[in-house]
Amino acid sequence: MAAVDIEECGVRLHARRIGIIGAGAAGLAAARVFAEENATSNNDTPPFVITVLERNNAVGGVWRYTPNSVCHYNVPQPDSSALRQKFDERCPETGGFPTPIYDELSTNLPTDVMQFPDVPFPASTDEFPSHTEVLKYIEAYAQSKVLTHPIDLRLNTQVSNVEFHPQRSLWTCDVRDLMSEHNQTLEFDAVLVCTGRVSHPYIPDVSGINELALSRPGLVIHAKEYRRASEFQDQTVLVVGGAASATDIARQLSYTACQVHTSTADASQADADARDPRMTPEMGAGCNPSRPLCRHLRIKEFTQTHVHFVDGTSIPMPDTIIYATGYICTFPFISQVEPVKGAPKPDHQLLSDGDIDGIPNLYKFLVLAYNPLLAILGVPNKVVPFPMYEYQATYLAHLYQRHIQLPPFDQMLDHARSHLEGPRPFTMGFKQVAYMNDLIDCVGDHQSRLGHVPDHWVKSRLHCVEQRKQRLGY
Repeated sequence: MAAVDIEECGVRLHARRIGIIGAGAAGLAAARVFAEENATSNNDTPPFVITVLERNNAVGGVWRYTPNSVCHYNVPQPDSSALRQKFDERCPETGGFPTPIYDELSTNLPTDVMQFPDVPFPASTDEFPSHTEVLKYIEAYAQSKVLTHPIDLRLNTQVSNVEFHPQRSLWTCDVRDLMSEHNQTLEFDAVLVCTGRVSHPYIPDVSGINELALSRPGLVIHAKEYRRASEFQDQTVLVVGGAASATDIARQLSYTACQVHTSTADASQADADARDPRMTPEMGAGCNPSRPLCRHLRIKEFTQTHVHFVDGTSIPMPDTIIYATGYICTFPFISQVEPVKGAPKPDHQLLSDGDIDGIPNLYKFLVLAYNPLLAILGVPNKVVPFPMYEYQATYLAHLYQRHIQLPPFDQMLDHARSHLEGPRPFTMGFKQVAYMNDLIDCVGDHQSRLGHVPDHWVKSRLHCVEQRKQRLGY
């Protein structure tokens, strides 16, 4: 069982049995950091026992490409209450669960920015690598930095329920072996959720969309199902959204579709803050010059024959509408989470009640303020994820060895609530640098191979889009 010590000025934790859910980049980074802490800590500290649970048949997470996707979601699907669950979505060709990776996807980050801090991409890798190259990189990272340690990696293992038991100060995880169909309950002192935030499509509720989807199945899809532009040859397509996936999909479709329309939200301050020009290419960049995009504002309503926009304009109903509008940040396998002993019971406890932005009550965007034995990696968006995962995991490894003293519970809750003020509270952007530096500052004098974010990384991060445009033309 975990130890939660309430001291005069805060809280210290000790957790030995660590359950990591997900073996993508976040889960592998966490497993590596915790295993390395075992190797470097003194003999007076009991070692971590590390278990990694992954529902796919191999590591890689979101970067494991599935050539054909069968996704189950509702139209609309504006929040977690609308989710469709308990479907077997495994790809028959690969056995993997569908991810948002499409055929011609390449990163919008150069390798020297995207990589883990001390593991460069191979010299032969394209500066803006394809998804295939990224997966190979993650697989090599797993082989050289993770699986060399005593870690219990369980593939084909689906987590169905995670529950905290305050009287015993431990977590139970109900899991199912997808090969043998054997069910089992595992116990952990702390749980790290590393499943990412691109599992459950977000499709906003617009007048008429439900009736349209019911009457014309397949007309409205989410970008998670998009795989290749050739499937939309000579069609009229409307792409909804204005972030990286929407701009890339619209660019690709401009070379196969007869006409591509785009719809983006109004130019409010919230949307201006959400779009980091150092991360997201401009809509229309690199498109077919003979078939320029037709741009529109936000959709007001659908009829059976037309799409109407908020500025009073409309277009005839296209052949396909692709919603590249992001994902709902929710974790339906986690039911109501009880606080640890001594912590107050907050008003909002359901981690399954996420929305498109993030999860409430997270201290440092990472640990649950009223139960810091639960951590969720990768919640902030508009970030460079790989290095952030290692910084977050380093903080957690020292937190669960009592090296870091947390503030009192009420202060952690106040800190978490303060992040919810204003639009897009989990959109971090370039504030990621200060965030990672803060995490490593909390570790203090305790040994860590990570330091403050290097200046050369900051400089490269500032110029990602310009660098990509020079290299690729968009």
